[in-house]
Amino acid sequence: MDLNSIYQWCCDFLQHDRPGSVIRLSDFDRLSRTLQPGDVILIDGRSRLDEALKNVTSSRWSRAILYLGQPHDIADPALRRQLDGYLACGPDTRLILDARLDSGITLQSLSLLEHEHLRICRPRSLNNEERQALIRHAISRLGVGAQRSWFAVMTLLLPWSLLPRRWRCSAFAALAGSLLRQITGTPVGEAFGFVQFPVMPLVKQEHGGVSQLYSRQPGIYFASDFDHSPYLDIIKYPFIDQLDNRRIRLQPWTGQQNDLGTVTEIKSQEKAVRLVE
Repeated sequence: MDLNSIYQWCCDFLQHDRPGSVIRLSDFDRLSRTLQPGDVILIDGRSRLDEALKNVTSSRWSRAILYLGQPHDIADPALRRQLDGYLACGPDTRLILDARLDSGITLQSLSLLEHEHLRICRPRSLNNEERQALIRHAISRLGVGAQRSWFAVMTLLLPWSLLPRRWRCSAFAALAGSLLRQITGTPVGEAFGFVQFPVMPLVKQEHGGVSQLYSRQPGIYFASDFDHSPYLDIIKYPFIDQLDNRRIRLQPWTGQQNDLGTVTEIKSQEKAVRLVE
């Protein structure tokens, strides 16, 4: 067995999704239709790589992925032709920007995340021109990090849970090379920085009580940065009638409905969700 085969085995070992009980809170088709180009998708992954990243950040979200939309959502015809060289996709394929240890930043179909627990983060007040520039920058990063990195593999295998929590992120950031920065979600943060959209900015109060916004250059972005950002909204997707998990026990609601809304209001909200979709 040569070094390339050993490296690929290590990558597969770290990236393989281990069996686990994932409580599905939404219908994946509905969630897919809720997404808009430029949305950030946070993943609660099940692989050893995901567990290592969650130990580092003390967050339930391991990685951040950028949703690019469908091919017709990309205004530049040259960019659409460029995508054909990375992934054979149809006109209805929903595209995401993903990163892997063995291939760097890649173009994938959203269907790859069908069985994952996800969270949608939507940038606030981002216009269509800025979304197109964001997507253009993200596509320009395809293929970055494809070089083999044994150091990245060894870093992920370290027992991060034994390190005090307050040291984990800084220690990981100091050790992380180019490949590990691509894995965590740094390409997504850099794409937002390209269009001057603040993810986790620094606000300082200057003389006279005037507040000034400063752009941070963190060098590495984690999924928790997008989760905690005040400029990204958490999109709540519908979970009505999703009863496919037998571990969930149902009990009829007998309390006052005024606090949660009447049955008529709930039905009207569900109808509104369908209209949006």
